Amino acid sequence: MMRARPSFAAVAGPWIAASLCACSSGSPSAPHSATPPASPADGGTAPSHDAKDGAPPASESSGAAVDGASNSPVDSSTGSAGNLGPAAFASGDLDPASHGGTITFEQIGAAGWYPSIRDPSQGPCDAYQSSTCCLATDTIAGDALTPWDEELVMTLRGPMTVKQIAVYQPDTQASAWDRVAAWDDRAPSAETGLAFSGNATPNTPFAGGVGSECQVNLATDKPFGCGPGSVPYCAANAETNTWGWAGSKLFVLLAKMEHAGDAEAPAACSTTDTGNWYDAPWVGLAVGELARAGAYASCQCFAKDPSDWSLADGCGQFNVFEVVNDNDSYKNLDIFSTDLIDYSGYVGQGPCGSACDAGGLGEAVDLVDKATDTEARTGAVAVPEGGPGAALRRPESGYRYFLILLDVPSRSVQLGLVHPQNIPAALAPVLPNLPASFAASAESAILGLRLP
Repeated sequence: MMRARPSFAAVAGPWIAASLCACSSGSPSAPHSATPPASPADGGTAPSHDAKDGAPPASESSGAAVDGASNSPVDSSTGSAGNLGPAAFASGDLDPASHGGTITFEQIGAAGWYPSIRDPSQGPCDAYQSSTCCLATDTIAGDALTPWDEELVMTLRGPMTVKQIAVYQPDTQASAWDRVAAWDDRAPSAETGLAFSGNATPNTPFAGGVGSECQVNLATDKPFGCGPGSVPYCAANAETNTWGWAGSKLFVLLAKMEHAGDAEAPAACSTTDTGNWYDAPWVGLAVGELARAGAYASCQCFAKDPSDWSLADGCGQFNVFEVVNDNDSYKNLDIFSTDLIDYSGYVGQGPCGSACDAGGLGEAVDLVDKATDTEARTGAVAVPEGGPGAALRRPESGYRYFLILLDVPSRSVQLGLVHPQNIPAALAPVLPNLPASFAASAESAILGLRLP
């Protein structure tokens, strides 16, 4: 039976969070009221958005092609030349090789609209208006992965330790995918194409550690141009003030997610173990304006009525890999909840709480059949009508590659969890070398992967 609950996953403060949950399978229901929160240009049909400010014209941006979906710069020159190279592992970094797992979302995207923030002094405020909040109707005409074809910002919540990050996007000819951003723990201050913000990196470069209840936003290094009249509006002092990645994109994250209190876990941002984010790592994606809205924003695009945020019927969020600790029946620190929610509804399944038990599974299991508490026979698939019926397992003892592929033309999202010592042949063009580019045919192979 599907039950609804807010997840309180938030992006470094600014996201308003209200994802739903599933105990095993079924149809989603509307979220219940809850405690107020803490705070294509590659084959798809372009949504009819208002023009976005802040992106440099293609003629003024060296090496950058401007994505027609949202005028967000896609820069293939920012990644390091050549391979990023296989990660360096110390003794104890790797647990026994596991089987891997995938969850594939298909038929994603819908026409509709969400409220987009505008400068209250300039408007328009036709979607919502109060003395301090101005929201305009942002109409989406297409269904090609909308709104996740827009420029997205990623957020990491701990505890987790990151070794490598790479972001790929198709080049202007769509014949190859180029690495447009990269970070490596062997040279933590030499990131390319990335900007970090959040309490995991206070006044210091990102070093890979994200403690329990800490968060860090990942965006491009292209300035957005926040300030008066910016569209979508963001304050001049916004902590996250750069563009996200628009169109099709592949995120690769090499990380492990220790439990809070473990000797190897990064320092926590909390002093107690009673919070709803305690020991609950999360990888999330949101439309860029939501991340730029500011900490604990009362005016944002998450819901059509900011005073009724739990409906999540606006720009929403994508809880890609979310461990849920709400200190209630939905708590499960062993497996991930995975779901998308926006103006078009809810796709995926949240946590199954105590109804799922991964404690008896062998070390090789990465994908859990939620109905039987056994290893899933093959990669899971979700569509708007239901699924996936399986959950990916938290890698608490060793590193995994986390893959998030958003493919606009096919309206598909491919999620993967892969052990560094058991890389499938389909991923060989990308892992473990993380090259400067790979052929478009390799992207198709990744999209078709079904693990285990």
